[in-house]
Amino acid sequence: MVEENIFGMRLLAARKQAGLSQDGLVDLLDGRISKTAIARYERGIMEPRPEYVQLLANALKQSMDYFYRPMTISISQIEFRKNESLGLKKQEMIRERIAAYTERYMILENLLNQNTEFDRPLAGNLITSIEDIENCAEQLHIDWNLGLKPLGPVMSMLEEKGIKVLEIEATEKFQGFSAMVEEKYPFIVVRAGDTAERRRLTALHELGHLVLNFDKSLDENIVENYCTSFAAAVLIPRSVVYRELGPYRTDISKKELGIIKDRYGISAIAFILRAGNLGILPKPRMINLIVMARKDKYELHIGSNQLVDHPDRFEQLLASAISEGRVSLTKAAELAQLDLNTLMNNYLNND
Repeated sequence: MVEENIFGMRLLAARKQAGLSQDGLVDLLDGRISKTAIARYERGIMEPRPEYVQLLANALKQSMDYFYRPMTISISQIEFRKNESLGLKKQEMIRERIAAYTERYMILENLLNQNTEFDRPLAGNLITSIEDIENCAEQLHIDWNLGLKPLGPVMSMLEEKGIKVLEIEATEKFQGFSAMVEEKYPFIVVRAGDTAERRRLTALHELGHLVLNFDKSLDENIVENYCTSFAAAVLIPRSVVYRELGPYRTDISKKELGIIKDRYGISAIAFILRAGNLGILPKPRMINLIVMARKDKYELHIGSNQLVDHPDRFEQLLASAISEGRVSLTKAAELAQLDLNTLMNNYLNND
């Protein structure tokens, strides 16, 4: 029975969220709990003593209550496309983090009665060519009333549309994930260490995977390229590119690239590729500009690099729940995955 092994399922989920094997958890505990005991706990064969629960909670940075709360979201309810470069263990870790974050997010939404629903845009689209991508990006601007001015914070925009966004620490091999939880809650995961411009492009790339219907004959690499093209086209539609550059250019200076990068929140490389793919820049010059931009993988030599764009709805909900007394500080700290002192410093008035 599932309810008979709540502790075991919670322990397994917490261990995988931390990216630990059973041996790794034993090492983290300095051998105070054996691998055999951990395996028995996870399988529901044995219940740990309270002092061992505390050890596990401290090691895995969870509250003791966490281990006894019924599971509401499991990784079996999460679907996302494969990313072979990450390896199965890393994918499993990300799935568990998505499940845990979704659960905490939904607890807050329910407490405040502020649940959001995802109304999927671009209904009935079918992508067979790059022209379809351009048309869908333009239609999204219409459907979401985005206009043709530079977009504001992309992460907040996506969250307002019912898409949960999570930033995680990951290696540079990680390029972002999109997922559906319980077939109705869309989720986008981006790498926290990337620049704001790169995270915006990644988030919209993942939006492409969520809302675009690709012809089944398209190669996987083409689909990935089309999603990147969709992201760039949402950040700066082709009519805006023509407005900024004109119909044809022989060159673009680093200064101009920096201005456009800052104005539209798009990386220099993504914009250079966009100008080349639209036929505005000749291919040889496009390649030379990309080589120039790649002299610094963070593009710190181009533009002001002052852009800030992070998902913030979860933090706003948590702050509201604390202010309105809907949640205890201890519970709030658990939801935020912070210790109590850090939570109080971050969320309470210090007058």
